[in-house]
Amino acid sequence: MRFLAILLVFSTCYAIGIAQERTLIKRTFDDAGGWFTGETSDGNCTVEAEDGVLRYEETDDNGFRYFSESVPLDAWRNWSIKMRIRQVGGEEKHAYGIAFNAEDVQNIYHFIIRDDGRARIGRMKEGTYEDVDEWTTAKNVNPQGEWNVLEVRKENDAISGYVNGKAIVTMTASYFRVFGSKQGVIYYGAQTVELDDIEIKQWEPKPVRPVSGVDPNVKPVSLGTQLNSTADESVDCISSDGSVLYFSRKDHDGNVTKDKRDSWVTTKTSGGSWSTPKNLGAPINNEGNNFAIAVTQDLNTLFLQGTYESDGSMGKGVSYSTRTKDGWSAPVNMPIDDYENLNAYVNSHMSPDGSVLVTSIQTGESIGSNDLYVCFRQANNTWSKPKNLGPVINTQGVEMGPFVAGDGKTMFFSSTGHPGYGGRDLYVTRRLDDTWLNWSEPENLGNGVNSDEHETFIQVPSRGDSAYYSSTKNSLGQDDIISIPLPSGARPIALLMVRGRVLDAETKKPLTANVFYEALPSGKLVGTATSSAVDGTYRVGLVNGTLYGVRAEADGYYALSEQFDARSLGTYVEADRDLYLTPIKMNVAIRLNNVFFDVGKYDLRAESYPELDRLVEFLQKNATIRIALAGHTDNVGADADNMKLSQDRINSVQTYVIAKGIDASRLTAKGFGETKPTASNETDEGRQQNRRVEFTIVSK
Repeated sequence: MRFLAILLVFSTCYAIGIAQERTLIKRTFDDAGGWFTGETSDGNCTVEAEDGVLRYEETDDNGFRYFSESVPLDAWRNWSIKMRIRQVGGEEKHAYGIAFNAEDVQNIYHFIIRDDGRARIGRMKEGTYEDVDEWTTAKNVNPQGEWNVLEVRKENDAISGYVNGKAIVTMTASYFRVFGSKQGVIYYGAQTVELDDIEIKQWEPKPVRPVSGVDPNVKPVSLGTQLNSTADESVDCISSDGSVLYFSRKDHDGNVTKDKRDSWVTTKTSGGSWSTPKNLGAPINNEGNNFAIAVTQDLNTLFLQGTYESDGSMGKGVSYSTRTKDGWSAPVNMPIDDYENLNAYVNSHMSPDGSVLVTSIQTGESIGSNDLYVCFRQANNTWSKPKNLGPVINTQGVEMGPFVAGDGKTMFFSSTGHPGYGGRDLYVTRRLDDTWLNWSEPENLGNGVNSDEHETFIQVPSRGDSAYYSSTKNSLGQDDIISIPLPSGARPIALLMVRGRVLDAETKKPLTANVFYEALPSGKLVGTATSSAVDGTYRVGLVNGTLYGVRAEADGYYALSEQFDARSLGTYVEADRDLYLTPIKMNVAIRLNNVFFDVGKYDLRAESYPELDRLVEFLQKNATIRIALAGHTDNVGADADNMKLSQDRINSVQTYVIAKGIDASRLTAKGFGETKPTASNETDEGRQQNRRVEFTIVSK
């Protein structure tokens, strides 16, 4: 036996109503039901119908044999082929399962399992065997002698192989031509297989659910040969301002290992074009598959898929590298607790604040093949055990390429299982709570973005009006990098993008500092960044709807804060603001920027508390320091009124600090009214600078 087939032909007419599931055939084999019985022509197989099963006894240990019935399945409809089958004799390594969409022994698809717990989808094409997917672990395969329920199920553009109700492997329907209409049973090698029943159903797919604002006149634009080649180019991550793009290449001559994936970078020029890409080189790229999954808003930390092991291999989890004056540091590993991935592929993305990881993996809990899971960053810089995002997001197909937008709520991803236009389509969803497990119904980005081929790995800069992604449609080779304006309904919540430098207030030299941004008045930490070790630059994105305090901290300096109001943004806004750090030394005035009062009043506003709490903490850590508090006003109003107001306000600050446990003998409070301006009172900006609260260290 090399390739042998038995075909049964039934002339049947099927009428399918809209959204109606119809059973096309159901064979229970109380008798043969028209299926072949007896001895095959080569004498190597005997088929008997007995006790409601068809029993196949094969003696030839070479090749495969299949028995089928002609049941045409429409390529655009959803369908299912389900059978109850078991191996009762033969070696565990001999596979058996479902033959589908076959034309003849030269052209046939199969979903097969082995009793040692493996499953795969493959095909014969013009007499040559091809793997559609690699052997995948299927822990729920029942051992020899026990029944297994196998199903091949097409749902939208995903064809998945199920073992006992669990999807194990998946193929993309539109990427594989339907050979024919024959559906049935297949097995490899000498073994005995029993088939209890087979049922084939067909039904209408759900309609595509496009996001609002799809413009039919908008067309995708390739980034051209500057970035794209005959190799496989995948978008990995983009900077928040859209100026730096990290992508990976496979099968490229410039890689460390050509047939592996390397990480590359390109920057947008002042004219809007992209620079010649550069391979990141060591220590980011090695002989394995290397690609970035996120870059922080400040561009100073790059997160990478996989851990970098001491022997040069790539392990499970993620890692990060920091930018230094000499380039990227050696990656630091960030393992994932109880990590499991039954699939050969993994890709991930991080939330903008770096606290959440969304990853595409396949576990025993997956609904289909690769599902999206969420992990939370732990205090020891590892990640929690992955949690499945659930059936709103995940399908029987493949979910991959997650991207969490700058607002931390909008997520884009690619899927074959949701209704789409063919291949992998791109979708958008919104996070509904802080569990990261509840999401809005995904919406398709529309047929301007999505084609009948693969669209994957989308990235959206914080401006939110455009996207970059990878597509095989009209590509130069494999995946190419594409850009397109986003439909209005897919755009993330507006951001205030703050950028500038962290500087020494006296010397004006750049500083390397940690930058923290917090919500006011609660003081809840929202995110962190790091200023550049080269020029002190920093960048943070502040989501619409909140009042923020942003501060920089560095050893030997007092942490200064600035306030940014993002409570009512209508669109994306950029703001430039340098952060000045004052050295901690005697007789140098240090301004408390985030201390606020209502006009003409001296009661502290609630958003002042985080700033004053940091002053209290500073005094607690430096128990011998004594300070002088000073209050100042602008020149609006009478001199005497301003003097009194400044004294009343600084008294309020003093009272707050003492109430927090600082001994009254360690601080004095004096109001200076309008007598000590630091800027001109002729402008609003100058008057704002003059309205201030300061402290000076008078004794250490």
